[in-house]
Formats: sequence, C-alpha cells, structure tokens
Amino acid sequence: MAKIADILSLIRRFAPENATEPDFEDNVGLIVGSQNGESIGALLCLDCTEGVIAEAKEKGYKLVISHHPAIFRSVSRVTDETPTGRMILAAAREGISVYSAHTNLDFCQGGLNDFAAELIGLKNIRPMAVENDIGIGRIGELDDSVTATVLAGKVADIFSDKRAAVAGNGNKTVKRVAVVNGGGGDISFLTLAASCNADCYVTGDVPHHVALYADQSGLPIIILQHYAAERIYIKRLGEILSGLARNNNTDVQFEVSEYERNPIRMEEV
Repeated sequence: MAKIADILSLIRRFAPENATEPDFEDNVGLIVGSQNGESIGALLCLDCTEGVIAEAKEKGYKLVISHHPAIFRSVSRVTDETPTGRMILAAAREGISVYSAHTNLDFCQGGLNDFAAELIGLKNIRPMAVENDIGIGRIGELDDSVTATVLAGKVADIFSDKRAAVAGNGNKTVKRVAVVNGGGGDISFLTLAASCNADCYVTGDVPHHVALYADQSGLPIIILQHYAAERIYIKRLGEILSGLARNNNTDVQFEVSEYERNPIRMEEV
C-alpha cells in the first residue's frame, strides 16, 4: 500500500498538470475523491466509467487513473440519472479517487504522441511546434517512402483498427509524417502539419470539412478511430509508472482496465 498522493506524484512528474495544450479548455488532475488515502496502486484506463469503478472495487484499487477527463465539461448536478453522475457517485461510495491526465499526457516527452510516432516507425521524431514550452504533435520520417494508402494499411494493423481510412490522395508518396494522436481533427493541426512540409497527417476525429480541405489541399489524412489510436498507449503508461515507482522505492502496481471497450461498434450489414 502507498499513499495516493505518492502514487500521483509519479504521473505528475512524468506529465505535469500545467503542461496542457495551449488554448484548449482541459480538465486534468484529481477529478474525484481525495489524495489523502492509500491504495495498492492504480487501475489505468482511457475512460473512467461506472464499470471501471466497479472493476477497481473488485480488484482492491482505491485509485483510477484515466487519460480522458472523468469530468470534461462543467456539471451543475451529480445524480444517478446520468452516466457521469453514476460514475461519480459509485466512486464516492467506494472511496475511490479518480485522476485524469489528458493533453499533458498527449504532448509530454514519452507521451501518447511520441508513442504513436514510434509505432508508425518514424525517425528523427520532434514536435511540429512548441508553444509555451509544450511540444505540439510530432513529425518524423519513414525509412522508406510509401503511398498514403499503403501507410494507412500499416497503421490499421499497428493500431488494430479495421476502419482506418484515408481522406485525400491515397496514391501520394509519403515519407515525412505528422501525428496528433487521438482527436486531432481540427483544421489548425492540418495546416500546422502542412507548414512543417509533412507529406501526410495521422490523427482521429476528422470532421467532413477538414477531410474536404485535406482532399483539396493535397495533404492526405490517415484517420484512425479515437479509441484505437489511444487505448494502445495505456499499457505503455503502466510500464512507465511502474519504472518510476521502482526508482522511487514505491511498492505499488499498475494494471490496465479489462472492462472498457470501444464505444463505437458497428456490426456488418
């Protein structure tokens, strides 16, 4: 057992709470509960739901660490009439604290964007831009040039996403690739990738008008499902935190939630 405050100091050291995406209304840090208690470690997840809280209770964890904020927008009431309210009430009932590390974990060194760039096989990985000491996205080069469609197929295999797609010219030869993991479908990221002379851009949550812009501008986007693009990192986060705990002589364990699943499930028709 360890103090929850000591466990949280590990992730705060790795992904400082003030290192969030500039100009983005984020909600990181301790979202539910207290850091004054103790836990055997932390259950790690992409999204903290009522089911994840039940899993934490079953496995004896008093701390859940999620990537997406457990409370993203302001709420005016907490009742059992909403999924968020039920999650908060369940956590409170069981004395389980919930901590969220979002864009600070995306853009920190060794965070989600670095990991995605490494998985894709990029070399010479560096931020697309640095704002307020925060590295925005990542860009790097492939060893060998391929078409955007071929790269999309490789990316689909790496992230286990059968619905990965290309917006724009799939026949374009690409070598320099930009990445914003998860939900980087804002047009500002696409134009930033273009300003870095990227040959293509890999991200998720791309709306129609951005896909259209990519098609017209000649900069193809490889589109991943948000869940697939980020869930793969949670195991790596556990490895990183376990290493920090060992170095800090903190006897705790980090386990990836087995409960959560992709909320977007499409049956073949």
